[in-house]
Amino acid sequence: MNRIVLSVLIALSALAWHGPLRAQENTDSLTDAIKTKIFNNFKHFSFGFYADAYLIMELDHKNDTAKIIPFSANCPMTNLIRLNVAAFEIYYNAERVRGKFQLQFGDAPNLLAAPEKQWVKNIRQAAFGFRVAKDLWIDAGYMFTPIGCESAWPVINTISTVTMCGYFEPGALLGIKVSYKFSDKVDGGFMVGNPYSIAYQQTNHLAGLFFINYAPLKNLTLSYNSIFGNQALRNAELNNNLLYNDVIVAYNPHKNINLVGQFDFAFQTNSKLAPDTSRIASMCSGFLQAKFTFLKNFSVAGRYEYYYDPDGFLSGTYNYDSKTTGLTISGMTVSLEYKPVKIGYVRMEYKIMQANQGNKIYYNKTSDHMQAIAFTTGVRF
Repeated sequence: MNRIVLSVLIALSALAWHGPLRAQENTDSLTDAIKTKIFNNFKHFSFGFYADAYLIMELDHKNDTAKIIPFSANCPMTNLIRLNVAAFEIYYNAERVRGKFQLQFGDAPNLLAAPEKQWVKNIRQAAFGFRVAKDLWIDAGYMFTPIGCESAWPVINTISTVTMCGYFEPGALLGIKVSYKFSDKVDGGFMVGNPYSIAYQQTNHLAGLFFINYAPLKNLTLSYNSIFGNQALRNAELNNNLLYNDVIVAYNPHKNINLVGQFDFAFQTNSKLAPDTSRIASMCSGFLQAKFTFLKNFSVAGRYEYYYDPDGFLSGTYNYDSKTTGLTISGMTVSLEYKPVKIGYVRMEYKIMQANQGNKIYYNKTSDHMQAIAFTTGVRF
């Protein structure tokens, strides 16, 4: 009898001992499964951070009280060390779904958002897309237009500060985009939506955009982009139908040499200066840029730019010597860059801009020219 009782006790002890072990094994398996599921859900995500700072030093008119460079798409404040952008990025890329979200703060986000659209200034991009067929994608949300090759983020640019040409380009669009890769050399598509930038003020008109890229050679890319639509304000009596065109040529004749040329031209109805304001006004702008890399971590770049808007339908009008004109300006910039690491840069650039005599836009509207040295540095990972 004692043996039977002893045997039962031993068996119960064994069950009591192995029970928690089995439960722990099941818990481990469940935890691993949850971890695997979570990691699988996040394997298509990537995260990034970007921050850059700048200092713009004026070389003349040191008593200027405006402390801001007009028509700046980035780095606008003078004689102060400032934060241009601090940003957080999230990307999702899977076989049939993709998305992007960029949240930004600093001086640059305040520049290209009109007062009635300040809600969007801290959102750089917020969009998602689906692959509906091979090489065919449909994206929706707040997205960049393909017009122009410059950015408010200096890290993306060869030269940190943006040209006058880049300032007036349609920067972003709230709507949909359809893109298709026709071949290894050709891709393109179209966009429909509401433009959001300082030069495009409407709140209820839609715009259409067409874009195409052609790479006849591995080191040569040709791009054409065109946006069209009514740019008049909501309650305007007349329509201002705009056709804005952009041509970009990028060529790398050598691994250490990069050449870029851009030409923009636009037309808008009911925008001519008096006496016949019902006529079509036109403008053109562009730049030529070259970059040479040497000593592995160093590069030097130069750029010539111009902007010609005689009727001022984008840049506004100016009065001088009893005449009303639009903005005409040209300038040159030279930049020296040092990249201590792949994810960071340090740049110094010299810029000189010269406007028409009547276009006194600099130094609190007292001068038609400007000279400055800019220091910019940033990191993106």
